[in-house]
Amino acid sequence: MKPFLLFIFTLLLSNLNAQTVKGTLSDNTIPVAYANVMLYSAKDSSLIKFTYSEDNGSFQFDQLTSGEYYIDATFIGLENYRGSIFTIQNEDIDLGNIAMNTTANKLAEVTVTAKKPLMEVKPDKVVLNVAGSVLATGDDALSLLRKAPGVLVDNNENITLLGKSGLIIYIDGKPSPLNAAELANMLKNMSSNDIESIEIISNPSAKYEAQGTAGIINIKRKKLNSTGVNGSASITGRQGKTFGLNTSTSLNYRNEKINLVGNASYFNSDNWNYNDFYRTQNNLGFNTVNENNNNNTGYNTKISGDYYLNKKNTLGFIAEYSADDFGMSNNSITKMGNLLLTETDSLLLNLGQVKAKSKNSNFNANYYFDGGNETTFNIDANYGRFRRDNDSYTPNEYTSPDRSRVTSTFKVRSITPTTIDIMTLKMDYERKIGKGKISGGFKSALVQTDNNFNFYNITDDEELLNVNLSNRFKYDEWVNAGYINYNLQGKKLGFNAGMRVENSNTKGDLLAMNPVNNKLVKRSYTDIFPSAGLSYSPSQKHNFQFSYGRRINRPNYQDLNPFEFQLDQLTFEKGNAFLNPEYTDNLQVTHTYAYKLTTTLSYSHTNDVITRLVDTSGLKGSFITWDNIAYRKVFTASVSAPFSITEKWSTYTNLNAVHTRNRADFGDGRLINLNVSSFNMYHQQSYSFPKGWNAEISGWYTSPSVWEGTFVMNSMWAAGAGISKKFANDKAKVTLSIDDIFKTNVWSGESTFGGLYMDVSGGWDSRRARLTFNYNFGKEINSKSRNRRTGLEDEQNRIKKS
Repeated sequence: MKPFLLFIFTLLLSNLNAQTVKGTLSDNTIPVAYANVMLYSAKDSSLIKFTYSEDNGSFQFDQLTSGEYYIDATFIGLENYRGSIFTIQNEDIDLGNIAMNTTANKLAEVTVTAKKPLMEVKPDKVVLNVAGSVLATGDDALSLLRKAPGVLVDNNENITLLGKSGLIIYIDGKPSPLNAAELANMLKNMSSNDIESIEIISNPSAKYEAQGTAGIINIKRKKLNSTGVNGSASITGRQGKTFGLNTSTSLNYRNEKINLVGNASYFNSDNWNYNDFYRTQNNLGFNTVNENNNNNTGYNTKISGDYYLNKKNTLGFIAEYSADDFGMSNNSITKMGNLLLTETDSLLLNLGQVKAKSKNSNFNANYYFDGGNETTFNIDANYGRFRRDNDSYTPNEYTSPDRSRVTSTFKVRSITPTTIDIMTLKMDYERKIGKGKISGGFKSALVQTDNNFNFYNITDDEELLNVNLSNRFKYDEWVNAGYINYNLQGKKLGFNAGMRVENSNTKGDLLAMNPVNNKLVKRSYTDIFPSAGLSYSPSQKHNFQFSYGRRINRPNYQDLNPFEFQLDQLTFEKGNAFLNPEYTDNLQVTHTYAYKLTTTLSYSHTNDVITRLVDTSGLKGSFITWDNIAYRKVFTASVSAPFSITEKWSTYTNLNAVHTRNRADFGDGRLINLNVSSFNMYHQQSYSFPKGWNAEISGWYTSPSVWEGTFVMNSMWAAGAGISKKFANDKAKVTLSIDDIFKTNVWSGESTFGGLYMDVSGGWDSRRARLTFNYNFGKEINSKSRNRRTGLEDEQNRIKKS
């Protein structure tokens, strides 16, 4: 081991004379973001490297050998830039500010094509540039994630990455305020017309919060930030079995001192789904067929601003508010009889209804300092509040098998208001030291949750509070964290290492109306989360990367409530106050060829895996709870390959192979021992026709795979197609697309655990057509505002629908 470490250390020292080239693009002092920047060899004009300028107009090329080079830069509406030849020897090159001038010709008189590739593989993440995709237009964010490489959205709309749960969803660099069903609901109501890109970060560094064992997916929304006033508007109608409408608008004003951005959207969506559950226990059979119709109506608003005190200091703020009304009607029939249900002795009918109102608000204040020479300092203060009022009515009616006779009825109602307050303070500092860069910071987060569960029995239309099934659960959590990270990039070898320390203090207080059920659980623990990475580029076309990281996934707040409540006459649900956080160690090796073909091998080991279990309760009943299984091992191999067949015809393919092992022993023969190998793929083809026409087709496939702790799901696949047309000088666009053309996006699977066998299947309104109209107005000189993480992320992401 010592000779190996000595070799690595010597190799690092030998590369301290690495050369980099950097510069900044601007137009009349306004930064030019997302411009194409190409580095060419002056010897034969061959393309050496390619990148995009950042939000502040900066760009950088690393790991360059000695020689003569020149820079090209292009951006829509600006004249192409070609720089003078420069020579790299033993020092870095700073090209300084590069002026890009507005083209003298109007855009109507010249056709300019500039399109980001669908997929970009970067050292720390994979980026899906969905803004220009025909199939993404008019879709929702959850549907986009279904198409992302390595991402699986299961039948309950839980999201996994590379076969691992515990994924954290970020919105514009900050974790969303929701999780599970509520998160899925929010993503379904977020129009893809407002989304710029999706970043998939499977192994985050110590700079990121340690929450989230599977990694991070960051959804970056579009920002209209040109000088002067500009904006956009869109409307989408979709039709399948149900109809949905989504509208959104954005408006921006910017000058040299201030930048203001406003966004608003409205949605009104009908949805439909069904499921079929067959289970056996104690030599009895049960078959539940459920059909669900629901409507969700609401709006989202956001305003953000930056005030530029001077070139180095910036003040910023973000204010967000959203609200929605949800209504659902449920039609459920359960047959009960012998094992194979050849003989049915009774039926259970449930025509339930759910009404819910949600409100979510977030506020952020920010100070940012840019001292030059890659020295930055950032402070974020945040407050967020989530409120949901849920009202559920469940009429249970037992009948004879032919429904001619009602044997008994049991009607219940539950009112469950939830309030969650989140306060965070975060500071980050970063500066360049020699050839390396060091960063550090801290974060303090206080979360206070208040969950009420009021359960009523209904007799002769009179509601009576059931004190034995009603409670109040208060949960407080205070987490303090600090981190340090160091990055060194040499000529061919790069190295980064970091350490994050988090101290958590929690208190769960169950206040039942029956004092016998009261329970108080306090915890305090400190964890260390190391991370490290090594990159090696033996040539311009080959890059190898190795990374390691340790992460944590804390339970959702509501899942810690230990009180048992009834979903129907046969099903109960309860949380677990002693649910432990899960810890994951991730190893990943990646090879990239020619900045396109990317191959990744990864391994993760998770202890105390948080999972949802369905267990038996008495002779006929079952209950849903949360528990920790001993461990999970996940082995993954993936290949991503974007390819241009011609200048106008491009393809993208992503392949993933995953092997999962789940192990647990809860005693009394309640074992979990799963070994499942699975495979999934995504393929897309895009073609650009003359006169502003574009077309795309895509498809995905998932082989049998693991869901939760005990389910093995069967294979799934779907295909889609779309076409778009630009007009009015490319300011307007109409898009028509169809999802799940062959109506194959249905799910099924089975589970055996604790004497309970389940065979399940279901589907949703997956085949639907979408028609979208987009219109952009105002100037088109790009000048992006800051897209920053606020620090309210992980805490918000653990909020879940009751």
